[in-house]
Amino acid sequence: MAKQSINMRLDKEILNEAKKILGQKETTATVEMALRNIINNRKAIDLLRKTTGKSKWEGFMALTDEHQEA
Repeated sequence: MAKQSINMRLDKEILNEAKKILGQKETTATVEMALRNIINNRKAIDLLRKTTGKSKWEGFMALTDEHQEA
């Protein structure tokens, strides 16, 4: 994977929060992981939009009123 060196001005509070949430120590690793997460989230959203309503549900709904325990 080719790397590109760039300069970024980042909000320190946001960066530190992202590092903590993502479990990263380095800024580069944090930014790369955040970008990967954005890409994966978009792909998942696009897939859901593409497939929504394409199949018929024939399963059992365990939490319907008639099946809930009192």
